Amino acid sequence: MKCLVTGATGFLGTSLVHELVKAGWDVKAFGLPGSNASYIEDLPVELVYGDIINKSDVEKAVEGCDYVFHVAGDTSWWHKRFDKQREINVNGTINIAKACIKFGVKRLVHTSTVDSLGYNPYGIADESWKNYNYANTGYNYADTKRQGELSLKSLAKQGLDYVVIYPGSMLGPFDFTLQYGRLFFELRDGKTPGCPTGGVSFGHVTEVAKAHIQAALKGQCGEGYICAGENISYREFFDLIAIKFGKRAPKLNITRKFLVAYGHIMQFLSNFTNKPPELDPGVARYMSVKAYYSSGKAESELAYKVKSVPEMIDDAYDWYKQHGYLMDQ
Repeated sequence: MKCLVTGATGFLGTSLVHELVKAGWDVKAFGLPGSNASYIEDLPVELVYGDIINKSDVEKAVEGCDYVFHVAGDTSWWHKRFDKQREINVNGTINIAKACIKFGVKRLVHTSTVDSLGYNPYGIADESWKNYNYANTGYNYADTKRQGELSLKSLAKQGLDYVVIYPGSMLGPFDFTLQYGRLFFELRDGKTPGCPTGGVSFGHVTEVAKAHIQAALKGQCGEGYICAGENISYREFFDLIAIKFGKRAPKLNITRKFLVAYGHIMQFLSNFTNKPPELDPGVARYMSVKAYYSSGKAESELAYKVKSVPEMIDDAYDWYKQHGYLMDQ
C-alpha cells in the first residue's frame, strides 16, 4: 500500500513515518523545503518537498497514493502568523482533500487536535462534545484546525472518504522541535517561574502514530477518534518532570488573570522584537483550563494504547539524552 504523509518532518509525522515503515507500507514523506528530515532520511521512503498551500505541489505528492495521512499543520501562537496559520490549517487541508478526491485516494486520515472540540469545564469530554468554547478566546490554532476539519464534511459529499484523529498533548521520541523539551530544560535549570492552573490530556506520540494507521484500515468513514490519555494538571506534570532531574518544580501557581496579562505583554513586545512571543493571550487562556478527554473510542476501535505520564516522560527524556538535547550538567 502506497501512502503519503504530510508534515513528515515534524514530531508526529516523523513517528508516523517510522511506524508505517515498520508495518511494511510504501511511504512518500512530504515536508517543507529546508525542514529537518534527518530522522527519516535513512529510512526506505520517498522524500519529497513542497508546500500544502501550493495545489501543484499537493497534487504531485498525492497522485499515485492509496492513502493519505495529513499531519502537517501550523501550531504557532504568534499573531503575526495568524493569517498564514489559517492558510495552512484551512486552505492547505482543503487542497489535500480535493487532491484525494481527484486521484481516487481510498482514505484520508486527517490529524486534527482535541482543541478543535473544545473542552468540558465540568469533567471529561469525548467525541460527542459539542460546545466549542475556545471561540473568541484568541486561540487561533484551535480555531483554524476546527475550520479545516469542518471543510472535510462538505467535501465528503464529493466522494471524500476520511477519518479524523484528535491527538491530545504528546510526549515521546522524535521531539526534535522541542514541543515539550523546552519545558524539560527550563525545569532542570530552574527557569520556570510558576505553574499554570490548567491541565491537559497526554498521549504517547508512538501510540498516536499507530492509531493513525489503524484509522486508515479500520476507522469508520467520517468519524473522529480522540487519541489522548492520562488527564493531568500542569502542577502534577511539572512536578513529575522536576523529579526526573532531582529538582523541585516552582511552588507558585500562576492564575488565569496573571497569565493572560503576561501573554498580552509578550505579544506587545513581539511587535518590536519581531520574534514569536513566549506566550500569547489565547494560549494563556487555554493553559488556564482543565482540558480533559476520554480516549475510550480509540481504545475500543483502533486498539489505541494509553500510557502513563511518567512512562512518557521517561521515553522523552531518554530520547532527548540519546540525541544530545539533554547534556549532563
